[in-house]
Order: sequence, then C-alpha cells, then structure tokens
Amino acid sequence: MRFKEKIAIVTGGSKGLGKVIAKQLVQEGASVVINGRDMRALEKAVQEIKEFGEQVSAIRADVSKSKDVNSMVAQVIKKYERIDILINNAAVFAESVHIMDLEEEEWDRVITTNLKGVFLCSKAVINQMIKQQYGKIVNMTSFTGKTGRVVYSTFGGPTKAHYCASKAGIISLTQSLAYELAPHKINVNGVAAGSVAPEGTSEDKMKMIIPLVPLGRMGTSEDVSAATLFLASDESSFITGEILDVNGGTLMD
Repeated sequence: MRFKEKIAIVTGGSKGLGKVIAKQLVQEGASVVINGRDMRALEKAVQEIKEFGEQVSAIRADVSKSKDVNSMVAQVIKKYERIDILINNAAVFAESVHIMDLEEEEWDRVITTNLKGVFLCSKAVINQMIKQQYGKIVNMTSFTGKTGRVVYSTFGGPTKAHYCASKAGIISLTQSLAYELAPHKINVNGVAAGSVAPEGTSEDKMKMIIPLVPLGRMGTSEDVSAATLFLASDESSFITGEILDVNGGTLMD
C-alpha cells in the first residue's frame, strides 16, 4: 500500500473528484480527512468511502475562511500528530459569461474559494510539514489556467475569465510554494485537468468536446485521481513545481 500510515486532508471531498481521491487514498492505506461546507454531504461521503476502508472522517470548513481552515488543520494535528498529504481540491464552478458582463461579486466568489482557498490551506499545513521535514501538497488546477478559456470556447465567445484566472493563479502559487518549501523536503505539484466529464455532463456537451480530444474520449474522475495519487506518493519524490496535464492530449505543452 503506497499510503500506509500516511495522514491526508482532501478539501472538497464530499462529492465528485474529491470523493474519488479520498476513496483511493483510503484503499491504499491512508487515514483521510475530507472537508466541505455541507456536513450532511460529508457524512454521506464518509459512509460511502468506509466501504473501502474505515480510516476516514470529515470536518466541516469553508476553505475561503482562515478561521475555519486553521481550526480544521489543528484538529487533524491533534488527532494524528502529523499531516503528510494535502490535496487542495475544493472549488466552485462558473457559468460562461462575457468579461464585460462579469459582475464583481461573481469574480470574488470564484477567486475567493478557488485561489484563496489553496493559499489558506497550504499556509495552514506548512509549519507541521516543515517540522516533519516531509509533505506532499497537490493542487487541482485546470487546462483553463494555461489557455485562458474553456475547451469548447468559440472565437469571440465567453471564456469563463474568472474561473480561468483562479486556476492560472493556482499554477503560479504551486510553483512559488514548491520553490520556497523544497529545502524542507516538501513537494508541491499540480494537476491540470481538462476534457473531463463530471457527473451530470450533458450528451450535447460531450459530443462538442470529444472531437477536440486526441485520445477520442472524455476523461473521468478516476483518470485525474490516478495522476493526483502519483504526485502525492513517494514515487514522485524528485518532482516538484510540476503541473501535470490530464486532458487526453487536448493541450500538449
């Protein structure tokens, strides 16, 4: 088991990709704390994940609020006396809208959770990881953070600029953290997903995207989780500051 006796926090772990990552970490031996804002959803996710291993629990916290984040991290350290892995997965999504029609409140909503949340959670675990001289931080970013547009954007159409900006910020923050924390044996990397079909993706949208994907299919949460677990494992001990593309070849850089 790659993660035997490792302690992991997965933000946004009550559904979707976060729940898949948490499940796979548990399957591979980690003790996992999932985080989210909806306690009912967290409790339901814990019960589902426990089918694959008992070592999972939940803490309700809003990653955009430092008080919540610091309390969550303090609880994990009190219980386990260490934090080995942080998966910064919590995010809010955004509707396509032209920049000239983008409201300030909507910009703030997306940036505050998606980018500020990564900053606050990473900052909160750093002291413990430095003390350990060990840590793995994996930040979930996106194809959009490299391209400034969603996969299916048409020329002159809306780009989801606020979402793209939040994910681009995560890429740069990942590299800054990696550079600063390298002397403490802390690896910081990112996974840039693209052309992935979350639950509820319409057939029309998939038909629009698949022709743009060289591998000829939509990605799955399991595809993204596999890359995430690689970067969270000791197999990636000589990799830091890397943004790993998981997009079926839609972007090759």
